Amino acid sequence: MKGIKLFTLLGITAVLGGTLSSCGSKENTVKIGLHGNYGAGAGYSAIAQGFFEEEGINIEKVIGTGPNLASSLVSGDLNISFMGNGVAWNYFTANPAIKIVALDNLTDDDRLIATKTGKGKDLTVNSTTAELAEALKGSTVALQLDATPGSFWTSLVTTLNKDLTDGNKIWYDTGDGKKLPEGLAESNYVDTNKVTIASVANANITAVMSSGQYDFCVTFAPVASVLEKDTSKYTVAARTSTHMADAYTPSTWAVNAKWLESNQELFQKTMNALVKGMNFRAKNPGETAKDIEKISASQVLASSLETDIAVWLDANKQLELLNNGKAIKYVENIRESQVNGGNKDKVSKDITAEKAADFSYLKKACEANTNYLQHLKDIEGEKMLPFYMANKYLLIQIKKTSSSREVELIKSNWSL
Repeated sequence: MKGIKLFTLLGITAVLGGTLSSCGSKENTVKIGLHGNYGAGAGYSAIAQGFFEEEGINIEKVIGTGPNLASSLVSGDLNISFMGNGVAWNYFTANPAIKIVALDNLTDDDRLIATKTGKGKDLTVNSTTAELAEALKGSTVALQLDATPGSFWTSLVTTLNKDLTDGNKIWYDTGDGKKLPEGLAESNYVDTNKVTIASVANANITAVMSSGQYDFCVTFAPVASVLEKDTSKYTVAARTSTHMADAYTPSTWAVNAKWLESNQELFQKTMNALVKGMNFRAKNPGETAKDIEKISASQVLASSLETDIAVWLDANKQLELLNNGKAIKYVENIRESQVNGGNKDKVSKDITAEKAADFSYLKKACEANTNYLQHLKDIEGEKMLPFYMANKYLLIQIKKTSSSREVELIKSNWSL
């Protein structure tokens, strides 16, 4: 059939383009927080490709760091924001002001990097968890505790300790006298099992590591990329995908709960546009990098961005995670990383993953922006497509999930 190539177009209005402009009334203004990196790419593309404009939304963007954006979202100065896991404890406080409304990606950006002169000099990403644990004991590690490296580190320690017997488990000291993680048998808290942590801002990791004071660091792009390429001095020892595949702590999108109560219809439109941005990014990673450069007024250059640092979720993948229960499991992972992290005192035992998240708006947006024919192809194979193409119900689905001009293209190419 001559229209098979159109699979990649269905339900993704992003490929049809758009421009950045302001439209709609003041009542339809949404204040959005964006990180200055590729992680928030769906939001940048939703702006640059005109998806918010299509929904009749004016966007006021703020580009900033995780802690600053989280504070602004909690206070109500922002309505929605991209959130890294370093500030995810805000979802689980006794009276949380914000909610998780979407997973954004399964990040594989953070990594444990070892110097080739330190205790981890013989490690690689293929090293076993036992080899990794042994190298970490008695070592020094530099990382930014209040950002995603902190969450990566706590998840890594939890993973390694699962396979270690009492008396051999890893513990660490962050300089405040606390022995972490808490709750281990006292026999584990001996100097031979201790890891000394230095809290260092990610931007300063390169300089700190060049001093030769530390055996390891936990860092993310672009710093991680610089170190990773210097193979004469450094080696990557662990990533989420290599040692913690079941422990992903996804980056998320958050909403101010009080604002949501009064703006449910507006937020649904906002989520519709954001999911279109996710679809666009999944299909066009290079173009999303250009969108980030454009919308950030070149504060972030496309050439500085890595696009292969995560699994970028689109509408199809989001629905899969929602339907198989993995979405809420990932929220549980996020909560667990906070309970075991440096902000555990701020986490309420009463705020479960189910209470912290509301994926109803995401699900509705994904159902309206799913590549329906591609989904059928994935689950049935091409041999079943003639049946579906002859079925009038399919055209109804196409009309629901595609723009009018896409419908005409589909009808003409598939002889509907």
